[in-house]
Amino acid sequence: MSTPQASQGEPLTPIVLPAGSAPGAQVPGSATRSTALLAGLAIAATIGLLANVTGMFQFPFNAPIEQLYALGISIDLIAVIVVSVVGALASRRRYPLRPKTAITTIALVLAGAATVLWGVAGGVWSIIQLAQGSGRYMNATGGLFLGGALWVLALIFASHGYRRGGDRRNNLFAIIALAVAGSLVVYAIVSSVIYGLGLTD
Repeated sequence: MSTPQASQGEPLTPIVLPAGSAPGAQVPGSATRSTALLAGLAIAATIGLLANVTGMFQFPFNAPIEQLYALGISIDLIAVIVVSVVGALASRRRYPLRPKTAITTIALVLAGAATVLWGVAGGVWSIIQLAQGSGRYMNATGGLFLGGALWVLALIFASHGYRRGGDRRNNLFAIIALAVAGSLVVYAIVSSVIYGLGLTD
């Protein structure tokens, strides 16, 4: 029986585990996903979801648009939680990965796009209103509701693209994307809470 041969131009680099290595042990010099980061994101998103829903339940009954925005953001957070939990469980097997990946660059671009959309849709104006002692929930969250896919994918790609023992630039992109997208989400959640308390319009 013949042994399958690798196609020309695609050399295979075998990964050799040291003798006595336990299943799932990290290969020296390889990179893996960060279980701690993925689990941390899942926990943070869960806390944010609870806070957002708590605020939403206090919204006025005659505010259907605001309730829709809060509901949409809550669904987005659920998506982040599910994907992060699955990723954290899968990362425990420590499959060796490349030290860098393109999805961290994509995450950074998506986080930037989400920020621009949030700002144009009233986010910047909402900060000015807060500084003046007022504020509108719709301005604070409109862009995040409309661009939910942008910040959700930014969080997911960044957390899954981060590599333990990986390329520094790759991990820097992931951290920046997480920080930018995460800041937007925190602002939306805080806006939900203070609107539910009747502190903003």
